[in-house]
Amino acid sequence: MRKLLLTLFFILFAFPVYALELLMAHNPNCGTCQRFMNEVGAYYHNSEQAKTLPLIVINVYKQPEWFKQAYNEGRIKPIRGTPTFIIWNGRKELARIVGYSTKDKFYSRLIELFPRDYFENTNYEN
Repeated sequence: MRKLLLTLFFILFAFPVYALELLMAHNPNCGTCQRFMNEVGAYYHNSEQAKTLPLIVINVYKQPEWFKQAYNEGRIKPIRGTPTFIIWNGRKELARIVGYSTKDKFYSRLIELFPRDYFENTNYEN
């Protein structure tokens, strides 16, 4: 029994699990960012995508230390304009969407990066 517990402990802590997040590089002076927040941001948490990719808004002028460190280490590419949406796995950038035009195009682009069945077949109970 002791060996089993030690094995489980090792597995849980030796192989960290990283959740996906949708980081938004946001400029508070950006009209397009404000439009996104009004059209999508206020409701995103109710979407299917939010279950897999919760939205984390990052103010480009007040970046958290972990974000700065990831950028300095090359795990996040430079932000060239806002809004920029980064699919983040807790360690590095996996993909990005630069800009925002409409709610429908935003969700279509997310589904291009992560096909609809990825969101529909994800087990959210765990």
